[in-house]
Amino acid sequence: MPTLRTQLGHAVRRLRTDAGYSQESFADACKVHRTYIGSIERGKTNVSLDNIELIARTLKIPVSRLFVEAEREK
Repeated sequence: MPTLRTQLGHAVRRLRTDAGYSQESFADACKVHRTYIGSIERGKTNVSLDNIELIARTLKIPVSRLFVEAEREK
């Protein structure tokens, strides 16, 4: 069973692409480095709450939806 960190990363990737962002343009919009977003999407980084909020805000969704989407990734 995948970890929540992996599920969150997959959800971020799906939501990012659905929103029409490349990884680089999304990282720019979040004001973080592209490799950091890649690390999140691969489930390699334990994301802080501050960055989760930043990602959700950039995607124009509530933080709660980000977690709901992560739960769907099972």
